[in-house]
Amino acid sequence: MSLAATLLLAAACGGGGGSKGSDPVKPDAVVNVAFKSATVEAAKGSQFVNITATGSWSLSSSATWLKLSQTSGSGNATTSVNYEENTSSSPRQATITLVCSGKSATATLTQKGKESTPVVSNPEWLELPALLTGTGHKFVYHNLTGKSLRSFSYDWSATDQVANWVAYPLNKGLIGSGSRTDNWDYDPKLTSAEQPTLFSAYKGSYDRGHQLPSADRLTYAENVKTFYFTNMTPQMNAFNGKIWATAESLVRGWSTTCDTLYVVTGCITKGSSKKAYDNNGKAVTVPVAYYKAVLRYKKNSTIGYNDYMGLAMYFEHKSYSFSNIDKTKTDIVMSIDALEAKIGLDLFPNLIKVAGKDVSDKVEAEDPTKVSYWW
Repeated sequence: MSLAATLLLAAACGGGGGSKGSDPVKPDAVVNVAFKSATVEAAKGSQFVNITATGSWSLSSSATWLKLSQTSGSGNATTSVNYEENTSSSPRQATITLVCSGKSATATLTQKGKESTPVVSNPEWLELPALLTGTGHKFVYHNLTGKSLRSFSYDWSATDQVANWVAYPLNKGLIGSGSRTDNWDYDPKLTSAEQPTLFSAYKGSYDRGHQLPSADRLTYAENVKTFYFTNMTPQMNAFNGKIWATAESLVRGWSTTCDTLYVVTGCITKGSSKKAYDNNGKAVTVPVAYYKAVLRYKKNSTIGYNDYMGLAMYFEHKSYSFSNIDKTKTDIVMSIDALEAKIGLDLFPNLIKVAGKDVSDKVEAEDPTKVSYWW
């Protein structure tokens, strides 16, 4: 047989149809890949990837800064990727490609550009309490997305796996408009190993209780940040959904009648013997108490002292028989000075720098149960 005839016969038998070892296309195969969150912050971190596949699969990344923890497998799976810090101010994207049974699917991850943030060594923001120092404390702050203005700050306790306090300015503009995202995720300012994993509730019948309320940051980009795991503490449902929700609503209402309300929300872990557990079994200290302190500023105000006034609230972490808070609840409502003495923390140390010692002393000493504005 001639060479030409041999080649023709081989082609007719399918000898040239595809490379050796390639998988045939299976029309009924299901192939899909998706990130847990399609957008991440500029800081380095990790991200879950959900894989749906009928049979053996391979996974690849289009970018060197997005590294796969697993490149092959079989059947449905959950794997992860690690991404490096984006040091540029511009966002970037990387695509992962899943190949299975002759089919392919892709998913794209967008990493935000690095925020233009000031260098902060000792911030003089009015809402900040005295910064805690020593082993196990880490000061963290988040700016408003795309701006060099802070949104909120917190003191992270590596030992207790909760923020000791979260501090933030509040007004109508910062509240914004939108709805609750429920976009639970790791805080990109810490590694996933430094914080609990809380895609679902704590084990031990505790709610994921916000310190910065979701309803205090309603625009999408800011609301997402309120669902960072670092903003959560384990709260009893009977506390979280009742008196704590009432306190959050009161604070939010006060913020709409002034220029800015400076808020500190905190929890007390000292003396706690109770633990809740995250989704991976990591222990988290259950607080014994919570508090809120507010510093109100309204230019040319006819009440308070030189445009400032303040109030504090302290709550034992328990089920209360009432959900309302008024001036008769003197075990809950108190002066800033009284709360400072109770928790051992200087709450608004920067007020003296802005308003002077005399005004600062009067604001912090004033009994809010005797000030009609609050009620």
